[in-house]
Amino acid sequence: MSSERVETLLAGLSLESRVGQLMMVGFYGTEVDEDVEELVRGHRVGGVCLFKHNVRDASQVARLNDGLRRLLVDHIPPFLALDQEGGNVVRVQDQVVVLPSNMALGATRSPELAYSAGRAQGEDLRRLGFNMNLAPVLDVNLNPRNPVIGVRSYGDSVPLVSELGRAFVKGQQDAGLVTVAKHFPGHGATDADSHTSLPIMEETREEVLAQMEPFRAVIQDGLDGLMTAHVAIPRLTGNDVPATLSPQVLDGLLRQELGFDGLVLTDEMEMEAIAQRYGVGRAAVLAVKAGADMVLVPWQPEKKIEVYEHLLAAARSGDLPAARLEQAVRRILTAKLRRGLFETPPVLEQRLSNPPPPGNGEVAHLIARASVTLLRTDGRHFPLSPSTRIAVITAEPSLGEAILSRSPRASVLNVPAYPAESRRAALRQKARKAALKADVVVVGMINSRQAELVTMAAATGKPVVVVSMGLPYLVEMVDEARAVLAVYSYQPASTSAAAAALFGEIGTPGRLPVHLRMFSFGHGLDPVGQKQAEAAQGAAR
Repeated sequence: MSSERVETLLAGLSLESRVGQLMMVGFYGTEVDEDVEELVRGHRVGGVCLFKHNVRDASQVARLNDGLRRLLVDHIPPFLALDQEGGNVVRVQDQVVVLPSNMALGATRSPELAYSAGRAQGEDLRRLGFNMNLAPVLDVNLNPRNPVIGVRSYGDSVPLVSELGRAFVKGQQDAGLVTVAKHFPGHGATDADSHTSLPIMEETREEVLAQMEPFRAVIQDGLDGLMTAHVAIPRLTGNDVPATLSPQVLDGLLRQELGFDGLVLTDEMEMEAIAQRYGVGRAAVLAVKAGADMVLVPWQPEKKIEVYEHLLAAARSGDLPAARLEQAVRRILTAKLRRGLFETPPVLEQRLSNPPPPGNGEVAHLIARASVTLLRTDGRHFPLSPSTRIAVITAEPSLGEAILSRSPRASVLNVPAYPAESRRAALRQKARKAALKADVVVVGMINSRQAELVTMAAATGKPVVVVSMGLPYLVEMVDEARAVLAVYSYQPASTSAAAAALFGEIGTPGRLPVHLRMFSFGHGLDPVGQKQAEAAQGAAR
């Protein structure tokens, strides 16, 4: 890639166009209309981020991306981004690999699977016209009460997050996708959600630097970009300024100490951690002055105008120095050239007529099966027999479907993941009735709301087997269970793997990627896998 090309492109941009490049915007709707054209072409924005409300299916979103690119065909091509993390953050589900959560990957301990996940996801997203993914999450989930990271993290071990994060980033970048890891310098130890308030990290400088190690590792490998965290780190910076707006964090720590010269994108500027205290327009100027290259403004139309006008006014007045503006745009152009955004993509109909590589979808199943973790069993109720009368009580319907396909006599009670308070008593009674008619009860948990259903089912005297599809910390709430499986995700690949493990079709090779009060990091039982291995050894003799 020629630096001369970057300088030529930069020199050809007006001040207004340079300011537009700093903006990553979103919009409501599933097609390009006059409002979208005014937003994207009118402001010559640097990127567009799509969310679930922009996506109906693969064909539609591919055409939407194609239309967005055509809006700027005579200008600088835009980043076409989304945050497709896998697990509980999935924007596109059609004709792409839908990965289990990062924590499921953590349970596999496999950098090879992490690389395959990044590569497969990158290839599938590029086919639909995306050129940037705001993933992976490299936060280390050190706080079990963290309300926003959880299974989005690979685990609570810095070496594990570093190893798997490096592999995933390499896979996704090898697929040609601009990769933006998040949330620098770390959001995993907080107990607040920056969507609603400003999280304060109370760790020492040394502890903060230790949590940053996964970012340091991928930076050394040539990471394309980073997303900032709206967190304050007073024992590092001496104040409560969010990292997104802090020159000490973005310039001093990230640029100077870590030597990162790639793209820096803020998290959503409309989050309360920023908007309530600073105002979105002012905060955008502060972020760019601090060292961010792009600001993410996805929601309210008036906030996008506010950000553009504040950035333009600051650039004209010199409050945003010309050198800093040029530096930011230079990094944006460099990333776009490096990942081929200026090259004409294959014709849309040609891309859509070619199905995704057949092995890509299988990656999700390989991860899911390798992640299944048996945390405990009484030795009598795991694995299950298909002929047993099984009652399934689950917050994820695909678990019940996967069990029914193996045990047609099973009964299934689907319950809401977040039931209204007025419905909880009735759900408890339904759970009790289902348990009374069964020999064994399987409860599929996504969150703590299902713990009382475990208690109700166990109170009938029937043995209960729990499948945890959410945070592994949930298993500490279900002492009554005779066996406990963790799969870390409610995506279909994970519920299918859970059912296969329940009936002994596969082993349970996963290892716990976090520390629990009851179980140590790395814990996991695999009685079926051990028997299969012993049988294989016997046959080989």
